[in-house]
Amino acid sequence: MDDASRIVDAAGHLAIKPRGPRWAHAALCVLDAVFSINAHYERHTVPTCYRYVTWAGLSAPLADSAHLPVVGEQPLGDFVTHIQIQGEVTFSAQVLKNNQRTWAKRSAPLKGEAARRYAEILVAHGIETLAEANVLLADLDRLKVVEQALASVAGHGSGARLAYLWMLLGDDSRIKPDRMVLRWLQAVLHRAVTMPDAIRLITEAAARLACAPWELDHAIWEHQRNS
Repeated sequence: MDDASRIVDAAGHLAIKPRGPRWAHAALCVLDAVFSINAHYERHTVPTCYRYVTWAGLSAPLADSAHLPVVGEQPLGDFVTHIQIQGEVTFSAQVLKNNQRTWAKRSAPLKGEAARRYAEILVAHGIETLAEANVLLADLDRLKVVEQALASVAGHGSGARLAYLWMLLGDDSRIKPDRMVLRWLQAVLHRAVTMPDAIRLITEAAARLACAPWELDHAIWEHQRNS
């Protein structure tokens, strides 16, 4: 039995389900992607996103894919302007109330700065809305240029943050196997699993299961979180 088959067998114990409501504003996707790295998602990342929702007065922060775009979707440029006016130090401390840094050193850039840089790069390449992000994802040559720019932002690491951003913006073929997902794969396969290996195996197993890679990745994450 090959590795993908072992994953398919183990997935029989998972609750694989279609994607539910997702962020309806590109700024929230940026905040989620940046602030979720090495942080507790429910305790820190989600509240950070909702503090911006409240401060910016965003309506309908979440929506099912069928109901996108929402009325009043905030252009990403507005998010950039908010941070530039406030400054990332004040924006992080007073608006987001989250002073996490891109890695575990006091000298590391704030995640608020990384979020600003992400948004500035996307806006510079004409990405203001979820719809425009999905047009970008379908243009591989243009996407490569944008990805190279985003990879220069502090905290890029293995690239999981960038893959997660695309997933949040709407590409269900993109996945972010985090530490919990990697642990599950290691337990199933009885060996160490690298990030590229995990992406390949989950994508292959998802095809055999007739589900989106995001759905399998998320089902594994939910299982590990609740174990």
